[in-house]
Amino acid sequence: MKQLKHDKWLEIDIDAVKQNLEGVKSLLDSSVHLLVVLKANAYGHGAVNMARFLYQNGVDFFAVSFLSEALELRKAGIRSSILVFSPVVDEEQVKEAIKNHITLSISSLFDSQLLNQVSERLNQPLRVHLKVDSGLGRFGFTNIEEISTACQSLKENSCIYIEGIYTHMADAASGNPAYTEEQFRRFMEIVNKLVKAGYKIPLRHCANSAVFLKYPHMHLDAVRIGTLISGQYPVGDLPRPVELIDPFRFKCKIISLKSLKAGDYLGYSRSYCLKEDAQIAVIPVGYMDGLGLNVGNKAEGFIDLLKILLKNIFFYYDLGRFKLQVKIRDSLYPVRGKVFMQMAMIEIPAGLDLSIGDEVEIPVRKTLAARDLVRIYTKAGEAVKIGNQDGTSYIVEGD
Repeated sequence: MKQLKHDKWLEIDIDAVKQNLEGVKSLLDSSVHLLVVLKANAYGHGAVNMARFLYQNGVDFFAVSFLSEALELRKAGIRSSILVFSPVVDEEQVKEAIKNHITLSISSLFDSQLLNQVSERLNQPLRVHLKVDSGLGRFGFTNIEEISTACQSLKENSCIYIEGIYTHMADAASGNPAYTEEQFRRFMEIVNKLVKAGYKIPLRHCANSAVFLKYPHMHLDAVRIGTLISGQYPVGDLPRPVELIDPFRFKCKIISLKSLKAGDYLGYSRSYCLKEDAQIAVIPVGYMDGLGLNVGNKAEGFIDLLKILLKNIFFYYDLGRFKLQVKIRDSLYPVRGKVFMQMAMIEIPAGLDLSIGDEVEIPVRKTLAARDLVRIYTKAGEAVKIGNQDGTSYIVEGD
């Protein structure tokens, strides 16, 4: 790739994205719709360009967590259907969704009343998906009485089209299928009661990436895939039927290089002492870019707590894969001292032929990478431009 003017950037290999997409499609029955999830800036890959590329490769339905994410896609000219998972909370948000032909979720009587009132007043069509809480405990109707009340009021509003109904599975990656099967039973019980009451809802969906892999009988009318497209299998006891490629690379340049002696200290609080003569390369990447950061959820139990403790112990002693290392010319070198806010130091063996400006690959969790970092999309190793949809409209207006 030609010389870049940036000192740090993300590379997204669209050939890898395409292979992942084709792998997912190969496991999908032709009667099942594919919704690609682009939440959290498309798992760090850049939602707008990922949407453009995926649309060009046959994906016509996206899903995101928040209305702001959907509006970003619309503003960029993405014309495909977009489902928002989380509830909207006020009239202005509903107006924005209607104005931009965005599909909203209804997960409570509050949601149904709000959407009902605003769409009726504006006399504008609005597509919705009903959300059932079958056991995750986040959003959604929990019983048939409430959802029936919502459906009855929505039915009387000709502006609202109930396109879908869905739920989220809480424990699909577990080795024990009992809870997931029970969630599915609860969900289908509500769906079947609505059908029996005369409601026709075309898209029933409950399969995220984990459910998609492990429970083919739960594919229903649509599946929601995000992690697999980003080149990773969900953590857990899951089949791995296709080869996935991680398209994400965080890269930067060495901005300073100098030699130090054994016994010299590095970093604030003298947090590392060199054990031998070495070169110290400085890179313009710190914890504000995601380097050295991890998700810090509370341990789920004693075994989980033990894993976290061991991971931190191994990290402290620089053992195995728990070292924080960067890659330069296919070799790994350790980060030394505490990671700074915007920089970090790398220990390089004395005498190794490196230069300021040499490329470094950084291990950063992709969803923690700063949103404003430059993202460069590559094909066969060369940067490419992903065009817009050239005015193609793929919004399906309300029936």
